[in-house]
Order: sequence, then structure tokens, then C-alpha cells
Amino acid sequence: MDPLATHGSERDRTQQTVQAFYDAHPYPPPMEELDGYRRRWQDEATRRADFHLHWPEQPYRTDLRVLVAGCGTSQAAKHALRQPESKVVGIDLSAESVRHTEALRSRYSLANLEVQQLPIERVGELDRRFDKIVCTGVLHHLPDPDVGLRALQEVLEPDGALHLMVYAPYGRAGVYMLQDYCRRLGIGHSQQEIRDLAATLTALPRAHPLARLLAESPDFQSPDGLADALLNPQDRAYSVPQLFDWLERCGLSFGRWLRQAPYLAQCGSLANTPHAARLAALPPMEQYAAAELFRGTMLRHSLV
Repeated sequence: MDPLATHGSERDRTQQTVQAFYDAHPYPPPMEELDGYRRRWQDEATRRADFHLHWPEQPYRTDLRVLVAGCGTSQAAKHALRQPESKVVGIDLSAESVRHTEALRSRYSLANLEVQQLPIERVGELDRRFDKIVCTGVLHHLPDPDVGLRALQEVLEPDGALHLMVYAPYGRAGVYMLQDYCRRLGIGHSQQEIRDLAATLTALPRAHPLARLLAESPDFQSPDGLADALLNPQDRAYSVPQLFDWLERCGLSFGRWLRQAPYLAQCGSLANTPHAARLAALPPMEQYAAAELFRGTMLRHSLV
């Protein structure tokens, strides 16, 4: 039986469209080797610091049950390499992504890695719970992100940690402008259409909100990355208030930002403005929301 068999609902059709997109444009771009990545994570202090980002008050452990939800082409293999004493499960709706992950599993003899083609919404079919769930760059592509996040919450241990990353709206304004441009022109994601899009973007005005990202972001440096950024059939973003509402709605609580400084009023240029005292008097979530609006360039939110 097809693990992605559907019954014809609008949500199912969207899921099938997203699956077909990632089968045609696997993301991130597939990697043949992870030797450099493995070397970076051989340092015990690095692994310990990563653990305490997720559990700041718990004693260090290495024997975790880890789920990489929407593992793409290499993320589950990376976690199996960096946490060799943990049991890692990777799931993805794309058969092509699973195939690339299986190739890395074989190449590096990752006996601690299990990979399955399975959409996040059906993660409960694994019939197990996890200490740590990694879900980065995935839920904002689901037809109903609430369904996906609730499904992950249900398989997370009560004292477990979810590393979540979703898009942020303000720094991606140029991305959403070009996505709308592509929709209006009916641009698909064939290889020729992607090449034509890349050539057209060279004429983008220098002051366009997308121009800086084109020059700096690795997402635009490959055809599949360009397709993922501008031609993805399903994409949404969350402001800080929307993100906190979403977490609460789905039964999760905020732990911390992976990189905290951009959200803190006492960091950077904001700390030296006449508004510093007003910002410091706000509740933490309101400070985070104000900082997001002031910085204006956040592309994503990464949090525990």
C-alpha cells in the first residue's frame, strides 16, 4: 500500500503536489559525503553544548530517541553521525529524499538510523515516542501546519524537546513578491523554466527586497534551491505573535530561541536607543515581537 495514498480531499491533493515537487527537486541539494560534518561533531564539548541548548537543567545524555521529521536528503543521516549512541528515525514524504538518505546510511554504516517514507501527519503510525524531535523548514510547507505540529506533539515525550524552524515573514518579503510574480506568469518548475527564472532575476532592480538574498543566501545558488525558494507550491510564514499562538494552540510551550540575540532588546543597536527602557519593560514575548519588527530582516525562527 502506498504510504502516501490519499482520498481526494483538497489537503490530500496539496500534499501530493508538494511530494511531487520535492521528488523533482530534492532539498537540500543531495550530498555525496558527510566527512567534514562528522569531524565537526566529534568534539564532545560541542555535543554537550547542543544537548544543553535543549535541556539546560538536565544531566547530559547521549542515548536519545531522535525523530527527524521531514528529513530531506541528508538531515537524518547527519543526526545519526553526530549522535552515534542515539537511535535516530528519519521520515519524509518524498521518495527521492528517502533514497538519498538511505544512500548516506549505507555509505557511513549508520546502524543507528532508520528511514521511512511517511508524511508528518501520520507520524503516530510509528507507534513510539521520542526524546527529541527535529523539524526544520518543513511544517510551513504542509497543507495544514496545525495537524502536523499536533502530530509531533503527540509523539514527543512529556519532558522531550522539539527543535523547530519555520519561516518568518518580514525578511522574506522579497521572496513572497517573487513567488506571486511567478504565479501570475504561470511559471512552473521544469528545468527550462528554472533556468529562465534564474536568467530573469539578473535584471532584478538593486533596490528590490529580494536583491540582498539573491547575493547572500545559499538557497539561490542551485536550481533546486531556487525552485524551493520561489516555486514551492505550499509556503507560509509566522510572525512572533503568530508563532506563539500556534505553539499554544498545539499544546507546546516555548523554551528558547536557538540564537537569542536578535530577539533581545538589550542586544545590538536597540540597546542604545531612547526606546531601550520601554522595550525592557515589556513582557518577553512582546519584546521578541517588537525586536522582530525593528530588525526587519529575520528570515526564519529557530526555537526549542
